[in-house]
Amino acid sequence: MPTIHWEKKNSLRTACLIEWCKINQDARLKIFSDSAKDVKEEGCTRQQMTTQKNTYMQQLAASVFIDDEDPKVREYFQAHPLAFVKPIQGRFTSLCKKYNEINLQLGQTGARLSFEELNENEKTKILLDRLLQTFPWWVDLHGWWRTNPAYNTSFSTADPGQDFAAEAMDVFGKGKGKETAPDDADHEDSEGGDAGPLNEDLEPGEILDREAYMDDDPPA
Repeated sequence: MPTIHWEKKNSLRTACLIEWCKINQDARLKIFSDSAKDVKEEGCTRQQMTTQKNTYMQQLAASVFIDDEDPKVREYFQAHPLAFVKPIQGRFTSLCKKYNEINLQLGQTGARLSFEELNENEKTKILLDRLLQTFPWWVDLHGWWRTNPAYNTSFSTADPGQDFAAEAMDVFGKGKGKETAPDDADHEDSEGGDAGPLNEDLEPGEILDREAYMDDDPPA
């Protein structure tokens, strides 16, 4: 299988991935949902939920790779379309990692606020504008993951009764808190780290090959 790259000149693949998720809202909700919760609420089995997610992942892979600019990738996709689900899962893993790196720089309070709320404060707006220069996908991901503790680790410790907007005004409005420098804009995407919630999409007995994602642009 050809090596799948996602960064720099290959960022169009990530753009296609994000655009598909924006257009296919129902599928996106299923891909990023809590399977255990869905099983309980919808009365279906975990295997049915996993199969449904895999179907959506296959559709997403087709959207990204069927017209890929690399003829070798297009040819391989035509012959082995299911093989491209794993690179999609790996890309979500790396996007989640970078998403949370941005959230760390926003601080626990800022990471819980919506994009609109962050832009209402001049100090957080300036900080966010600078961070988005290195990772423009954050805006869409935050819209989908902000209140999902499986993806936004800052939200997992949130107090449901906390007024985050008011707290942000105290922190950012009065000049408290410390900004940290963003990652180098040319840093190649890493596929390393725990696949987190995406591990549940594996079929019974299937083991996610984490070593395959240790390089910046992992082979699928």
